[in-house]
Amino acid sequence: MSEDELDRIRAAYGERDSKAETPYRWSNPGYVTYMQLLERALLQALEDAATPLAGARVLDVGCGSGYFLHRLSEYGAGECHGIDLLASRIETAREEYPGQEWHVGSASELPFEDGSFELVTQFTCLSSILDDATRVAAAREMLRVAGRDGRVLSLDMRRGSRPGSTGTPTFGLDEGALRALFGEPRLLRRVALRFDLSQIAGRHALLAQTLALLRPLRSHVLGLWNGRTA
Repeated sequence: MSEDELDRIRAAYGERDSKAETPYRWSNPGYVTYMQLLERALLQALEDAATPLAGARVLDVGCGSGYFLHRLSEYGAGECHGIDLLASRIETAREEYPGQEWHVGSASELPFEDGSFELVTQFTCLSSILDDATRVAAAREMLRVAGRDGRVLSLDMRRGSRPGSTGTPTFGLDEGALRALFGEPRLLRRVALRFDLSQIAGRHALLAQTLALLRPLRSHVLGLWNGRTA
């Protein structure tokens, strides 16, 4: 793993978070449409892969300010933990969602024992890592803390998609890259809608849902894996 890469991530996403103008806000209909498509795909995948949330102990890696972990809690998860590299994001999460447990730390060195969680998730965390060794270390850590009886869920931008300009460099992950990181999946599918298209169709839910049916226009790959011991 690379300390230089961790410093780069802290700087890049700290700068992004400090910007006053961003399309990633709930007052933007395109963003709302984008998130709704992601969440519907997430819930469907959990059902299809026979991965119940009810009462599950969950860890969200690269949790940001906690939105997805909070939603998993609302969907029925039990004890929920989130970890992120940026202390400022964890401070926000603690203020907005005090019912969960929040930790500052690196995805490549998770401070939890083997098999600590029934479900370990990452939402666009791995695509923010440009260093290959650090990305591999993070994936191995997710599998480790899920253990033999847990599951790992990854939702990330696929290679070649155009999710919109975030102002930060990303590394898209296609199905082959995810298999290399996590092994053979229980479920692996393309989901959601490219961010630029969701901005256009944001006020027209039916149009957005129709466009999302077209596989080439889907911006993310969603997968579920069995965890494993280190």
